[in-house]
Amino acid sequence: MNPLKSLSESGQSPWYDMISRDMLRSGELARLVEEDGLKGVTSNPSIFEKAMTKGSAYDSALREALAAGVRDPKELFERLAVPDIREAADVLRPVFDASQGADGFVSLEVSPTLAYDAAGTAAEAKRLFAEVGRPNVMIKIPATKEGLDAIAETVAAGIPVNVTLIFSLERYMSVMNAYLAGLERRAAAGEPLPQVASVASFFISRIDSAVDALLPPDSPLRGQAAIANAKTAYKLFRQVFGGERFAALAAKGGRLQRPLWASTSTKNPDYRDVVYVETLIGPDTVNTIPPATWDAFRDHGAVARTVDAALEDARRTLEELARRGVDLSAVTDKLEADGVKSFADAFAGLLGHLAKKAEAMLAVPPADAVAARIWARDAALWKDAPEHRAIIGNSLGWLDLPASMPERLGAVEAFAEEVRAAGFEHVVVLGMGGSSLACEVLRTVGDPAAGPPRLHVLDSTEPSAVKACEQAAPPDRTLYIVSSKSGSTVEPARLMDYFYARAAERGDAGSRFCAVTDPGSPLAALAKEKGFRKVFLNPPDVGGRFSALSLFGLVPAALCGWDARALLKRAAAMAEACRTDGPENPGLALGRALAEHARAGRDKLVVLSEPRLDSFGLWLEQLIAESVGKEGKGVVPVAAEPVREGGRYADDKLFILVSRTGDVGPAAAQAGAFEAAGRPLLRFELDSPEALGAEFFRWEFATAVLGRELGVDPFDQPDVQAAKEMTQAALAELKEKGALTLPAPAAEDESWSVGFSPAAAEAAAGAASPEEALGRFLALARPGDYGAVLAYLPSDGRHADQLAALRRAIAEPAGMSVQGGYGPRYLHSTGQLHKGGPATGLFLVLARDSGPDADIPGAGLSFGQLCGAQALGDFRALCGAGRRAAYIRLKGDPDSALLRLAASAAAAARSTV
Repeated sequence: MNPLKSLSESGQSPWYDMISRDMLRSGELARLVEEDGLKGVTSNPSIFEKAMTKGSAYDSALREALAAGVRDPKELFERLAVPDIREAADVLRPVFDASQGADGFVSLEVSPTLAYDAAGTAAEAKRLFAEVGRPNVMIKIPATKEGLDAIAETVAAGIPVNVTLIFSLERYMSVMNAYLAGLERRAAAGEPLPQVASVASFFISRIDSAVDALLPPDSPLRGQAAIANAKTAYKLFRQVFGGERFAALAAKGGRLQRPLWASTSTKNPDYRDVVYVETLIGPDTVNTIPPATWDAFRDHGAVARTVDAALEDARRTLEELARRGVDLSAVTDKLEADGVKSFADAFAGLLGHLAKKAEAMLAVPPADAVAARIWARDAALWKDAPEHRAIIGNSLGWLDLPASMPERLGAVEAFAEEVRAAGFEHVVVLGMGGSSLACEVLRTVGDPAAGPPRLHVLDSTEPSAVKACEQAAPPDRTLYIVSSKSGSTVEPARLMDYFYARAAERGDAGSRFCAVTDPGSPLAALAKEKGFRKVFLNPPDVGGRFSALSLFGLVPAALCGWDARALLKRAAAMAEACRTDGPENPGLALGRALAEHARAGRDKLVVLSEPRLDSFGLWLEQLIAESVGKEGKGVVPVAAEPVREGGRYADDKLFILVSRTGDVGPAAAQAGAFEAAGRPLLRFELDSPEALGAEFFRWEFATAVLGRELGVDPFDQPDVQAAKEMTQAALAELKEKGALTLPAPAAEDESWSVGFSPAAAEAAAGAASPEEALGRFLALARPGDYGAVLAYLPSDGRHADQLAALRRAIAEPAGMSVQGGYGPRYLHSTGQLHKGGPATGLFLVLARDSGPDADIPGAGLSFGQLCGAQALGDFRALCGAGRRAAYIRLKGDPDSALLRLAASAAAAARSTV
């Protein structure tokens, strides 16, 4: 059982010592409640400072406050913090109701500048409680001497109170008495008591840090003071709340003021990382646990009643410290003063940060300050129409990922350890587009010796590819990651159906699956229903093709041995470099260079790389094609283009070389030859695998800039839906008629047949053979055109040589660039460009006439039927977009058919030059 959930069985409530908008927005808080039994949340000025001063999660709310005329930094802080507290309280309301008001609280602290002002603290507590407007909010009041009167007054007013910064036993006694006095005043006024819950936050690890510094390095008392102090405090709690004074209040509904163990992270690396949780477990207690300690306790915490064990040892420890000259009262007095100052300093720093950020926001960037406007989330940089503003406003979360994702890595790394400990040998990502292509980069660039588990990526519905994956990664030794932002993408859903059924044959299928998806998606609900081992909820304001540095990329990365923190560190450095508007901004400079070349007619971006980095080119294809290929505009990315045997290259190309330091293979040699010939070429060198983090961010930023330069919204994909609708129509047709209605062939023989879209049919009419028909189709090419070979074949490389030969045959005579794409993968990649970009493409859709198949459990169709419907659906979508397209059916052995097709294409292409 999850050790965090087991704490409740011992009478202790685990609260979480962290709150941020990212936690709320991503659904992480709800997940912790569901999976770990979280029962409360605490905040303080330091926590809000960390949350609000990094990234830009609060920027839109800050802008709204400024637009409303708010300028005072303290009021700005409340405009940001109070909605977080409300939202967290709403997430925890079911816990509050189920516990009848004992748990489910969120704590909000009064301004630390009021720590020595009793009247001011009490007034502030009442105002904040009313402002939040939730019954399950606790107002935090520091346990200074002045704070004691404020505690009594606030309790008497019926407000739940979290008394914070308690270090000494003497002050703890005063806190308990102040609480009881407040209840007595309330009872005397005839007011109900049950609504008033309270905790007394007793700080732990800071005491050890302070006392250890006074002891010799070899002292056996090191690391003992804090626990002894806390156990003695618990003994006092039992005495006070077991006495007659509280009994009279309890009879009227008064609640215990539970001890809350705070500051429970381990500061000294020589101590066990969960020592301040494991040693203080017992009835009627709370432990507010920081994120890293939370993850550690979930992973290896031991649960037993310990808080009132060895009390005599605790007494002797405190006595021995006194004999050795440690004045614990002096230590705790200083810790209290330091704690108040620390919170006040953090609050002042936060207000200063907000004032500075507000000043920057009010100083609107000039129209040509592109980088500043990107970071300012200025949707009008791209499009000003309301429908675009809505899309763009919910698509810029990728800017925050290098800063926000490190705090999510604790759970990711713990899961990776769990998967390895469970003995999984393989991890298979079931996803499409943005959910799979970054994973494919990580798979091919990563260290093959880092496993197990070994990473596989399946983004195909082609039956042979599905079967090959099942053979390479046997279900009884495999963890499946179902990755889908929307949670409703058809391909991962059907792949999940297939492999879930296979896993169910071996029992406990849910434990072999995890999901990465957006909060509230159908997949999130389904994963819960099926008992998936883990569900990771990604920030919803991150689009699929911009998600490489989100959980969609980081979870598979961590599972297959990548140093995810190093990836994010390199990405963070690049993000920082992309903040200025000068020529030194690498993302801005790249985006403008791509646009400048495109305007000069070099709108084909040819990616050169060694085989191990070819996958990075595939990721770039999706990022660029889907982002800017719309409104008849676009840049045409071409990845893994076959090396041409002395062939021509048209002048419409910009070349880029993506290489590892020291690469001297064919791609590097080809790049050198292009430079020597005066062809435009940009170089990007990775000095380590982790440098991918920087390149992911650089190209994402550059793509946003490129969209601006081309005048398109880089965050929508208006033409992707057409192929989906055509596929659904084809499947309905299949269900009704029992077969798909394929395009009428213009010509055919025993190896292949070819039919054409209306935009190409007239040119091929009357052809005597498929070779002649193909020749006439290729003769439609004009200067500046590109080709695309779109093969609904296994994407595992078995036909790679034959497809490369076909691409080369089409490309060489006229120097035309030819994309290669496997269906249905390319539908989620270059498909948007094909339908929405410039009408300069010639498209060859290749589908098998027959072959191996596999049924999809519960779907009423097979993968072969689904794949065939997707090929037909995309061809119909290309027809609807007025594109020049050929639908080619390969008969019999695909390799033989492809070789004949390549020979025919070569002959036809040569005849047209």
